[in-house]
Amino acid sequence: MMGVLRLMRRDIAHATRNTMAIVVLVGLTILPSLFTWFNVIASWNPFGDTKNITVAVANADEGYKSDLFPVTINIGDQVVSALRANNDFNWVVTDEDKAIDGTKSAKYYAAIVMPKDFSKDMLTFYADGGERTAINYYINEKKNALAPKITGQGADMVSTEINKVFTETLSEIAVGILSDVSDYLDSGDTQVMFAQFESHVAQAATQLRAAASTATVFSSLMESNKALVTSAGDLISGTSVAMKEPSAAIGQAVSAASSLKTSISDISDELSDAISKSAQGIAAVGTKADAAFEAATGQTEKQAKAIDALGDMVQSQIDAYKDLESTLQTDVEPTLPDDVSLDLVYTALDNAISRQETVKERLDDAAQAIRSGNTGAEEARTALQKAVAEAHASIDNVQSKYVDSVKANLDQLASTLNTAVSAVGVVGSDLDSSATAMVGAADSISAKLTKAGTAVTKLASELTDAADTFDKLEAALKKASSAGDFSALQDVIGADPETLASSLASPVGLERHAVFPVDTFGSAMAPLYTVLALWVGALLMSVTITVAVPRGAVPGQKELTNNQKYFGRYGLFGLVGLAQSTVLGLGNLVFVGVQSVHPFLYVVAGWVTSLVFTFLIYTAVVAFGNAGKALGVLFLVIQISGAGAAYPLQLLPTWFQHISKFLPATYAVEAYRAAIAGIYNADYWQALGMLLLFLIPALILGLWLRKPLINFNRGISEALESTRIM
Repeated sequence: MMGVLRLMRRDIAHATRNTMAIVVLVGLTILPSLFTWFNVIASWNPFGDTKNITVAVANADEGYKSDLFPVTINIGDQVVSALRANNDFNWVVTDEDKAIDGTKSAKYYAAIVMPKDFSKDMLTFYADGGERTAINYYINEKKNALAPKITGQGADMVSTEINKVFTETLSEIAVGILSDVSDYLDSGDTQVMFAQFESHVAQAATQLRAAASTATVFSSLMESNKALVTSAGDLISGTSVAMKEPSAAIGQAVSAASSLKTSISDISDELSDAISKSAQGIAAVGTKADAAFEAATGQTEKQAKAIDALGDMVQSQIDAYKDLESTLQTDVEPTLPDDVSLDLVYTALDNAISRQETVKERLDDAAQAIRSGNTGAEEARTALQKAVAEAHASIDNVQSKYVDSVKANLDQLASTLNTAVSAVGVVGSDLDSSATAMVGAADSISAKLTKAGTAVTKLASELTDAADTFDKLEAALKKASSAGDFSALQDVIGADPETLASSLASPVGLERHAVFPVDTFGSAMAPLYTVLALWVGALLMSVTITVAVPRGAVPGQKELTNNQKYFGRYGLFGLVGLAQSTVLGLGNLVFVGVQSVHPFLYVVAGWVTSLVFTFLIYTAVVAFGNAGKALGVLFLVIQISGAGAAYPLQLLPTWFQHISKFLPATYAVEAYRAAIAGIYNADYWQALGMLLLFLIPALILGLWLRKPLINFNRGISEALESTRIM
């Protein structure tokens, strides 16, 4: 042991005595650090600067317009607008030819082209023969190895964003419609209407069935009367004259129906205008009364008369409302269907009349207060404002009830009368035509009766089928009504269509929880560059520092044994390795800023790694000479990928996965990662333990197996020296 220490002291003394040797040792210490620092800094956050990668975007979309979408929709334009606000890449908007040519010339890393049918394909996906929408993606894979992967993620991002926005839009529209339908079906007015509709359907079925029976009777009558046609010739002239009377009557009916339709439309419009103007009038009363109160000082009698005038106006409006109620009772209600009630309208009118009478009383009180010297004028003014507000609200209620219950039915009645006018006119024309036709020959009449009988028989059949259809509709309505409330649909779709639309577009959200988080890509790559640097540093030492120890290396002492020389000379290798790992570790933590949960253990990992690497390479050179140096370079090449520091082992060829466990760099990388991100189940110490196990085969080789190789290595060295070039 003493011989080993003497040799180590002698090597250190010689290395520090010579200026050139000191320069070389300093270079050996610094070079591995420079290798690591430059590479880690260069890869610190490469994906954070993707905005400098230029990607061309070309929009050839022509848009789409249809009956369902009455305006032209261009989804391509919307995508381009969204990309202009996106800073993930340097998006350049151009045309299709320039985008493709720029990608070929390496002006752009990639190009995304939306075809001319882009919107059409997206908005007609549901139609028969619809095609799957696609965007064209062009990538220059020659320009850079990593760029295609990065820009590919950009293309995927564009595609994903388009799909999400499109799905959310369609879902929001559909769910919004369902929500509106649910709200409508849940309302009380709809339930009443639903019951009325069901009743009308039942009545229609009954009437259709009665009409079918009548048509059947007419058909039988026509068939039995054909025998009378031959004797009807003498009566034709008289019949022709007789037909003029019903024709004239029909003309009078048309005129009367047209007059009634006009009257109903006029009544509907006049009532609507009257109610609207009354609301404006009551509001004006409040405004003018306020103005009278403001100007009452010094002009008492004049302003009191102004208030009296407003009271007269309100009384006139009250009288008008009473006339309106009378008109509805005498002229309008008799024209409406039996199942339509105006009770709610009458109640609203009575309430409006009562509120306006209150306004009239408050105006009288206000005039009296002003005449009495403004005593109690402010209280009268407050009471008047309240009465005006209540009257205005009641008139609004009248307007609402009138539109819902009266005007809609009047408009429907007017439309029905219009149809009736047309139908009666047709009947009159038919009667005129019949009168003319009856003047013809009896044979012609017989033929027409036969044709009419066939038509009526067909009509009876069709009416029966229609009655059956209405019976089925009535049964369906009863079933829907008996099913209960329609709020079940509301409970399903909820009150927020946008939220549900987002859920439909992306049913599962992703919440990221980092386990042993690493803040930057550079910190994650630091283990690879650090381990490679320490291995390269050990190789440089084997090239720079000789492993051979000459005879008499320690003057005044007996000759050292081979084992003493082996351990003694390694002392210099080990010390330089510790210096390398210390400078490298502290530089990573302090200068570069590599993340480390356990900074001290990070430095310790460097010390252990450096000692193992230098001992392995030193032993290989001692045992194999220059071939040992070549062996160290070979292991460097294999460990770059085989250690799993850059890519997951599962992505590498199978033989890489098998040899990884036999590479010291694999365990050095694991130790560094544990020190950077955190230790789990003592994985840091397990990695260092596995790394130290590599010293065992190195010791076996250095202490025992290298002895038989001494003469073999000497012979190889002499042969190489004889070439005078090696």
